[in-house]
Amino acid sequence: MSTEQSLATTETINGKRYYNIGEGKKYPSVTTILGAMTDKSGIDKWRKRVGDEKADAISKFSSNRGTVMHQFCEYFLGSKQETVRERLIDAQTLIGPFVEENGFTEDETNVGRKLFFNFYNGKCFDRIANVVSIEDTLFSPQMGGYAGRVDIIYENEKGHLVILDFKSSKKAKREDWIENYKMQIAAYSLAYWEMHGRKPQGGEIWISNEADGFPQIFEMTFADITKYGKMFLELVKEFHNKYVLEPNI
Repeated sequence: MSTEQSLATTETINGKRYYNIGEGKKYPSVTTILGAMTDKSGIDKWRKRVGDEKADAISKFSSNRGTVMHQFCEYFLGSKQETVRERLIDAQTLIGPFVEENGFTEDETNVGRKLFFNFYNGKCFDRIANVVSIEDTLFSPQMGGYAGRVDIIYENEKGHLVILDFKSSKKAKREDWIENYKMQIAAYSLAYWEMHGRKPQGGEIWISNEADGFPQIFEMTFADITKYGKMFLELVKEFHNKYVLEPNI
């Protein structure tokens, strides 16, 4: 089933995001499953320490500047212009109306732009030989089902298929902090293989942080995808056992 046929809408049910995939089926999002089924004690302690009001403000800023960064990346990679300079001009032209339409502040916009340029100046985009899809919607019925949208699927210079997700952060992250990100990549990789019949050779997590201009790239082999895919599917099963949708929803 093609992306266009599969799903176009999401809805929130009992505080959790679901994708409508047709034929009356609703699958929880990958991030919803990870948020509900993994340890959030660190976030809870942080919110208690800084207070809900400040925590909400910080979270909103982080989300919005991350959205600006993501959209900048998508405009740049989705541009039909021939040269890198022309694609960059395209992205910078398009980001203005996007920011205005969504009501992002000047600070959110400036930081989001800086995070994009961390990738650009770090020559991260040179890894991408061919963009296969942008914001592809994927789903799988395994263990009760899940769905989500992956940032970028691309082919590298060897012709290998790579699943890529962009992340933003306040500061650089240690690899042992990003297990959820790895499960997210694995979830998308398995769903893409199942839907399109082509196995991704690997995955990548690009993290741009506010503290410095040095983005991090964490690579995943197919062995990693297999390992973290098994972990994620266990969470999918547990999620569906814990959160059962009523038949008439």
